[in-house]
This record gives sequence, structure tokens and C-alpha cells, in this order.
Amino acid sequence: MISIAVSVTCLIYTILLIIVFFSKKRVNYVENKVYSYLLIVSLIGIILDAFSGILYINNYDVTSFSYILLTKFIILFYITWDTLMILYVLLVSDRDKDKKAKRYLKYCGIVYVVLLILVMVLPVEVITDNGQAFPTGLCVNLVYIVTFVFLSIAIVTMIKNYKDFKNKKYLPLFAYFGIGMLMLFIQNTTGYLLMTAADVFITFLMYFTIENPDMQMINILLRNKELVEASVNDKSNFLFKVSQEMKKPIQNIINISKLYKDTNSKEERDRLIAIIQQDANNAYFIMNDITSISSVDVKKIKMYNNKYMTKKFLTDIEVTAKNQLSYCKKDSEIEFNLRVFNKYPEYLFGDNIKLKQVLLSIISNSIKYTNSGFIDVEFDSITRYDICRLVFTIKDSGCGMSISKINELLSSNDDVSVEEFQKNDSLNLEMPIAIKILKMLGGSISIKSEEGKGSIIVVVVDQRIEDTKEEKILEDVKKYNLGVKVKKRILVADDSDNLDKIERMLLKYDVDVISTLVGRECIDKISAGDTFDLIILKDDMEPDNAYVILKELKKNKKFKTPVVIMISKDKEFIKDHFINDGFSDCIIYDNIDNEIKRIAEKYI
Repeated sequence: MISIAVSVTCLIYTILLIIVFFSKKRVNYVENKVYSYLLIVSLIGIILDAFSGILYINNYDVTSFSYILLTKFIILFYITWDTLMILYVLLVSDRDKDKKAKRYLKYCGIVYVVLLILVMVLPVEVITDNGQAFPTGLCVNLVYIVTFVFLSIAIVTMIKNYKDFKNKKYLPLFAYFGIGMLMLFIQNTTGYLLMTAADVFITFLMYFTIENPDMQMINILLRNKELVEASVNDKSNFLFKVSQEMKKPIQNIINISKLYKDTNSKEERDRLIAIIQQDANNAYFIMNDITSISSVDVKKIKMYNNKYMTKKFLTDIEVTAKNQLSYCKKDSEIEFNLRVFNKYPEYLFGDNIKLKQVLLSIISNSIKYTNSGFIDVEFDSITRYDICRLVFTIKDSGCGMSISKINELLSSNDDVSVEEFQKNDSLNLEMPIAIKILKMLGGSISIKSEEGKGSIIVVVVDQRIEDTKEEKILEDVKKYNLGVKVKKRILVADDSDNLDKIERMLLKYDVDVISTLVGRECIDKISAGDTFDLIILKDDMEPDNAYVILKELKKNKKFKTPVVIMISKDKEFIKDHFINDGFSDCIIYDNIDNEIKRIAEKYI
């Protein structure tokens, strides 16, 4: 009765363990597969053992063929369990188990088939003694021999890997030595057969030692890793972009200063001074209004009780602007895009109605003076404590503005009265009024424009975050920029002003475009396991050119993505050399429109 009680208890625990193990998807390690087989074999073995005991106490004829066959199946359980255990030990002991797994499976499979035949052929009989039924005969002796041989192999294997004795995967084997000796002692002194229960207990113990991570937890960790990497990449790209923007006005000031020295014309000097003034304002705006995080101060923010959802705010701007564009420019081919380049808090506090009014008025102004081409709205954000700095960049290919007009707009110190501020609810304000309202909101603006070439207007405003707790990170960036995962993904690396144009052209083909100003980031993304359907590299990026990046990518044997290089027309004569070096194709910068179309038709 004690043996049956132990068997039933082991059966219950085994069933519960199987439910726990198989209810969740787990990492597909080869030793985990072996363990899953051990679980199933243990369940079958304990059922057979319990059934055998029940038959015996009900006076079933132990000499009958059916009982002998049942006994052989129990013996086969021991052989199977031992074979799986030695296979497990060999796998966890070998550092090259992934390469040798098939070899181990082959050898253990051959041995197991031979043992299976021997179990079926060799005789076994069951004798009764002291109220217990004991199997004897050559078949039983085979089990002892196999167990001894397998244990010897396991001991030799462990000795060879003595440095890994602290490996928790060996704990079940140590337990098997101790528990096995204890069960044999109990069997010899009391007559109770508990070896099946011992094997099941070892299997139960192994659950806590195998590499058994929950896939759901792994997915969460991988997702967090992806979010962190995305955040780092966003910040890196943002800072790189800002630093590049900083170089332009400073370099212009240096160049124009040289021209100023060489001219004697008063009109020309006045013109050059106006340009220097604009470039200096742009440089100051970038340094102070955008990147100076120390200036982020909740005390300086205009306090409003309006709590609004950031995603809805951006969506409203996008939908309203597109509707206005389709109404005002029905026959014009103007492409409008709103792109999010950084993550942002879910909720903000501020006057979202007036801020939306300012942004849509600036966009309306771009629509008014743009007859063809594009209007892009880019959104960045910088978060510090409980303040989020919003950076909106509105780019268009319109007629542009003169320097004098820009200076006139930015130098106005007239304020909008409180009454005008509250009553004015138009979404098509004149630029001077929109700028004044923005200043009342505590924001700032920068305008860069050239007649006939379009304008770039940057709006910066600080908003208070909902609370000072840990900020919730949403997937809105992917919803805006990536769409569904079934789209093809294209990585574009270009540190020139053409990056926006190339990205805009590729987006027409309903693909996910991931752009970067830093060429080495391509290597980092591929090394991190990111996958793309096409990579486009600018030839002469610094500090690593396209050839250096390709060479690094090719070191990864699994890398099969086509890589296209972008070159200038004066290098077209060595186009074949680039192909021979490993590039899949070449894009000629001077004919970028047709070239992107050709590449898209070929690879997308």
C-alpha cells in the first residue's frame, strides 16, 4: 500500500509539472527537448508502476503473460529514462552541443534500439516476498548493467568537466547518486520498490535546474531592449542632426566675414551683415532654445490646466493640414508628411488649442506659398524631469522669403493683448500674429529661408508632463513611421541634405524607411539582429565610407541583404568596380529621382 500511495502522489505532481511546463512556450534549447521527453516518459512510468501495484494488491496473477508484459514495459521505462538522462548529461556538458547534438542523438538512438530488442527478448519473472512483487531474471540484470554503465559514463563526463561542477545542471545527477543509494537501501531492508518514484523525483528536481525561461518574459526583455536601443538611436540622430545644423550658420558666418572684408560697397556690406545676423540668430536659437536642457524650467512655463493626449494632438494637426491642403491646392501635386523622430509622454499639460493654432497657421502659410513639391512637419522631443520640450520643424519647397522679411518677422516686439489672444481662434493667422501668440505661450521660433528654394521654420515650446512618475513610453513612433510589420524595411545612411528627399521618395512605395546620418549605425543595427530588405549607403560618409561599412557587414556570414551605394556622376565610370567589390547596385546622385524609382522597382 505504501508503494501505491507514493506512486499516486508522484503521479499527481508529475501531471501538475507537465501542465506547468507545456502551458507556456519556452526557449527551444536541445536539452529542453530532452527534458520534455523525460517528463512524458516519467508520467508513463509512474502510471505503469501504480497500475502494477493495484493489480498486485487485488490478487492479480503475477505469473500471467499480461503481468509479465506489464513488468517488461516498466523495465523499458527504466531503460528509456536512463538513456534520456545520459543524453541530457552529454548535451549539457558539451560546449559545442548545437553542432554535436545530432551525433549524440544518433548514438543514443542506436543503443536504445538495441536495448529495446534485448528487453523484449530476455526473460523476466515476478516473485513475491514479504507482501511485495519483485521482477527478476536477465531482463532485470540488464537494467542494473545499463544503469551502471550510464552512471559510469556520466561520472567520466563530469570529471572531464570538473570546472563546471558548480553548474546547476549537474545537481540532479548528484541527487540521483544519493537518492538511488537510499532507494536501494529501503528496498533491501523493507521490500518496498521506490525506484520509479526516485526517477520521477529526479525529473521533478531537474525542472528547477534546466534553462527554462518563460518566452513571455523574454519577449518583454527584448521589447525593453528594443525600446532602449530605439531611444538611444533617436537621441543620437537628434544630436547629430542638431550638430550638423549648428555647423551651417557658423560656417556661413566665417565665409561671409571673408566676403565682407573684400567688399567696399555699402549695399553689399549691409546685405552681408543681414545674412550674418540671420545666421547668428539661427546658431543662438539652436544652442539656447533647442539644445540647452539647463534652460528647461517648470517655473518658466505658462501654466494651463489643459491636459491633452500627445498622440491625438499630432493626429489632429496631420488630419487638419491634409484637409486644408486638399481644399486649397486641389490641382497641385504637394506631398504632406508628419513624421515623429522621437518618443514622447502620453499626456502633456499646456494650451494645446493655441499651440495647435500656431502650428496650423504656419502650415497654412506654407500651403499658401507652395505650388508643388512637399510640406513636411517633423516632431522631436526632449524630456527632462517633469518638462518635455517639443520641437516642430516645418519644411516646404515654396517660394521662400528674403532675409529682410525674416528679420522683420523675428525682430517684432509687439505683444498681442490678452483679449486678442483669447478671442483669436483662426487657424490661418498671419505669421506676425502667430509668432506673437507663440511667444505668449513661452515658445520660440526660428526661420531659415531662401527665395525660390523654400523655408524651414522651427517652433520650440516647453510643456509640463502629467506627473513626475516614470514616463510611459508608447509605440506611437512606429505607428506613425513604420505602419504594419509586413512592409519591407529599408535602411538609408546619408549624412548630406539629400537624406530627407530620399526618405520622402521611398515612402511613396509603402515601405518602412529607417534613416540615419551615421554610417556605422548600419553595422550596429545588423549586429544587434535588426533585419532589412535593402540598405542604401552614401559613398563618402565620414568617418566610415560605404566600402568600409560593407566590408564590416560582410563579416557577418548570415548577412544577405542587398546593399546599394550612392555615388556622384563623376564616379560613374568606376561603377563596375563598386559592383565587383560587393555592392548590389549603384545610384547616381545627379539623377536621384529616376534612380530611386529604378531601385524601388528592382528590390521593392
